[in-house]
Amino acid sequence: MPTQTTKQILGQTLKTMMQTTSLDHITIDKLAEAAHINRNTFYYHFDDIHSLLDWVYQQDVIVALRRESSIDHWQEAYQLMLTYIATNRQFCQNTFRSLSRSALDDVLYHYAGEMVTGVVDSIDPFTPPLLREAIKNFYGHAIAAQVTQWLENDLQESQASMIHKASVMLDGTFAHIIKQGKKDRFYGDR
Repeated sequence: MPTQTTKQILGQTLKTMMQTTSLDHITIDKLAEAAHINRNTFYYHFDDIHSLLDWVYQQDVIVALRRESSIDHWQEAYQLMLTYIATNRQFCQNTFRSLSRSALDDVLYHYAGEMVTGVVDSIDPFTPPLLREAIKNFYGHAIAAQVTQWLENDLQESQASMIHKASVMLDGTFAHIIKQGKKDRFYGDR
């Protein structure tokens, strides 16, 4: 079995500490002590707690999505995101309620944006870049906002309900937008 890297140990230690402690109350000294390393080792890998937090989300969510090459539909990707949040509920909620909320916002938007781009490309791989980016930005932020609202409501709504609500809004929408956008003088081919 491969041994964990120092980054992985620090990431897991941070996630463990955030089960009981707000991110805003975790110091590098406390984290290093819990990870059984010294401060200098921490600084060798990360600039601060926030860069470690960003790294954890990148590894846990974004890298995991890229590894899932078998995803055929956006609903499957969305399900993976919701399941990650539910499985790591305390970690995500403590991030959400901390001064580092932007780290979670960024990863939610990045994940949702990749999901949307994948759908656009599957509908029409020749979608003009400006139109593709506009769809990604608009719907990526909309999906991230839906997940943020879910966190604000303490994950009370079921994942199935979340996916259903998104399906009502999205099914057929991208194809229509791509068709209309290609005709538009601003978004379409010039």
